Amino acid sequence: MSDIGGIFSTGDLVLLALIACSPGLVLGAGLGAWASPGHRIRGAALGGAAGFALAFAGWWIYLILK
Repeated sequence: MSDIGGIFSTGDLVLLALIACSPGLVLGAGLGAWASPGHRIRGAALGGAAGFALAFAGWWIYLILK
């Protein structure tokens, strides 16, 4: 049985997730801005959200199957 809840608070776990998924956010924002030349801000926002979601899903799967 894991005792991760006793070591880290909810805020700590959220911060860890934000730090771990930030490369996906940055890469997704860059690719989204590059892929939509007419609407760079919207493309960066959508790409960043997609990159963050993919990075989060990747970490989730990695930690679950570990």
